[in-house]
Amino acid sequence: MEEQKKFITGKSITWFFIALIAMSCYFFFINWGLMKVQGLDFFYLWSSGR
Repeated sequence: MEEQKKFITGKSITWFFIALIAMSCYFFFINWGLMKVQGLDFFYLWSSGR
C-alpha cells in the first residue's frame, strides 16, 4: 500500500492550468465556429458587448 501523496503539487498545478487553458480555447473555438455558421462576427460582438 503506497503512502498518501500530497494532492497539491507543482505538477498538479501545472496540469490544472494546462487543462484550464485547453478548455478555454475549446469553448472559444466552439463559440467562434457557431458565430461563423450563423454569419455573425464574433469579435465584433465581443468588443461591442462591453
